[in-house]
Amino acid sequence: MMFDLDERERFIGERLRGTRVVCMALAGSVLAYGIAGWFLIEGFQLHLFGRLPDAVPLSLTFLAAVLILLGSRIRTAMLKSGLTRNLVSGQVELGSLIPAYQRATLVSFAMLEFAALMGLLVALLSGSSFYGLVLCLASFFSMLLRWPRAEEVDRLARGRVSP
Repeated sequence: MMFDLDERERFIGERLRGTRVVCMALAGSVLAYGIAGWFLIEGFQLHLFGRLPDAVPLSLTFLAAVLILLGSRIRTAMLKSGLTRNLVSGQVELGSLIPAYQRATLVSFAMLEFAALMGLLVALLSGSSFYGLVLCLASFFSMLLRWPRAEEVDRLARGRVSP
């Protein structure tokens, strides 16, 4: 397909619209987890499980941090699998890149969502909202950095950046 720059970005933007809506809902729920954890622990003084060994919330915190990092690796691997180059122009075909980009973004966001949910669980298990809030904020900022953008897809397609 041959497009000028504006048409190309508009085409990519239209294809990413549904992905952006899903990503917005996931990012909103991550913020809701952080706020809910803070209100339940600090506001309502909710301590469901009493005193648990420190190893339990600490282990969940490390697991959530690994999920945040692993989400980035999986996104990169999924993007690389969708990069089929046109032998004549050397550019990546948009027909294969956009679906791979959408899948990679959604899987990454789902992993970040799960990490934030674990943050809420850590807050409830430990009785301290700090670690849960940190995990939710880290997940949210990771989502902002991986937000689906037409410019990024265009740069990937042109080979100007690597996944």
